[in-house]
Amino acid sequence: MSIPKATGASSKASIPLSPTRGSLARFLADFATGPTLAAVVAVLFAVEWGVLLSRSLFWDEAGTFWMAHEGIIRAVQKTMHWPGQSLLYAAIASVFCFDGTPLRDFLLRVPSLIGVFGTAYFLYRIAEERIAKQAGMVATILFLFHPGVTVVGPQARPYALAMAAVAASVWALGKWEKSRSRTHLAYYLCAITLIIYLHYFFAAVLLVHALYLAYVFFVEGRRERAAEVIGAAILAVILALPLFTHFQLLLHEGRTLPFGPPPGLQSLSDFLAPSVLIAGLLVSGCLLLFVPAAASREQNPLDRAFWTMLMALWLAGPVLFWAVSRATPMRVFLPRYLAFTYPGQVLLLAWLGCRLFGAARARIWALAGVLILAANPLLAIHARRNPEELLPLIRLIRAEPNAPVFFPTELPESQYYDWRAGNRPDSYLFAPLVAYPIQNPLLPLPRYATDEVKAYVNQVLDSQLAGSREVLFVDMYDEWGRWILDRMRRAGFRAEIRPAGNFNLFVFQR
Repeated sequence: MSIPKATGASSKASIPLSPTRGSLARFLADFATGPTLAAVVAVLFAVEWGVLLSRSLFWDEAGTFWMAHEGIIRAVQKTMHWPGQSLLYAAIASVFCFDGTPLRDFLLRVPSLIGVFGTAYFLYRIAEERIAKQAGMVATILFLFHPGVTVVGPQARPYALAMAAVAASVWALGKWEKSRSRTHLAYYLCAITLIIYLHYFFAAVLLVHALYLAYVFFVEGRRERAAEVIGAAILAVILALPLFTHFQLLLHEGRTLPFGPPPGLQSLSDFLAPSVLIAGLLVSGCLLLFVPAAASREQNPLDRAFWTMLMALWLAGPVLFWAVSRATPMRVFLPRYLAFTYPGQVLLLAWLGCRLFGAARARIWALAGVLILAANPLLAIHARRNPEELLPLIRLIRAEPNAPVFFPTELPESQYYDWRAGNRPDSYLFAPLVAYPIQNPLLPLPRYATDEVKAYVNQVLDSQLAGSREVLFVDMYDEWGRWILDRMRRAGFRAEIRPAGNFNLFVFQR
């Protein structure tokens, strides 16, 4: 007598859904695949990024204004003597620099907004072609509301445009690897040339491309037209030769850029897995597991070569820059210098979401995940008050127009340059005072309160300001606070502290 097979272990798909759970699954499926989700993302982007783009300039952005406000020729001339700045971006920014209009700061950020849209476009195409149909929106959501992208993306700096060039290079190289088409090779050549011209540090992505091609050529053994892509990379370097003198300047002045102590291991892990984003996605994923899928999960087969490139794009740059920052005085492990890795993070997360939930439900997962923390309208209210904005500080100074003001530059390289010359036309050290002029007599200071600089302040107080009844002093990041308060008290001044984000304006009167 044969024993009948047990039926209690039937597949999960054969268990009928409750009416409530079935209705919820259908609602989420309709929402994920219909136009409503795109409309929600557009509104959320307008709200979130509208705030980010409408803020006043911070220090580095003021440098962009200083560089661009006299036109394209002067922008290029100035940048030739400014290590680490992009000559191409200087020319682009000068076209969008309209001084005297209330929208000046926003217009200066328009190239970055174009770069954000360009990066999102290429990530959408890559996800649709290499991960799954409907995965493009997953990648787009994760990119637009990535906590790192919302920091560097809205800035009037070259990072967003350079990210777009990186995403374009990944798309074009992937298309060439599949088709070996010279058209896609030409796209790739244009993209990597733009990367070099827009940001030297972003050229580290060429190492990622080399690892990807090494896998394709030597592990998979597909070497058709391999010489052509190598030739394209060599040609890109040749096309970048006009930048050689400027790049030499960067290497020579690298000693002037020690941004704080070497990074620790936690800094590396925090960059590779931003907690604000990952925590939201984990919570969203846990909640979504309780909602059954209304349709089967369809995705493209795993492409190991493409997976290799994404892993390298995520890991290689941060690990390399972290090691350089540990082993040398150059502190290049900074999120803005590593923004070229954000497309890799986004595509890996999009792939993971599609593997776990299917492409359609992964859209819900991504949107809910960013709404929990990264793009939560209630938790992001503080975004309206960026502590690095300059205009709140400048307004405090302008309220006391006759008082001389000690104004330190934020730039560490000021310790090596002639900071005593102050806001001269050929120097970017005090660029905020070009973007937001003041009438006050200026007493310039460098970034750090060394013993030599303190002696200079003492000399100015005892001579130039001996008869002054009011003196202003800008303190950044509490660099000067305790010392200057004590020194001015001994000189007979009483202090009023007026905070403005990361700055304090000390109003000394006697």
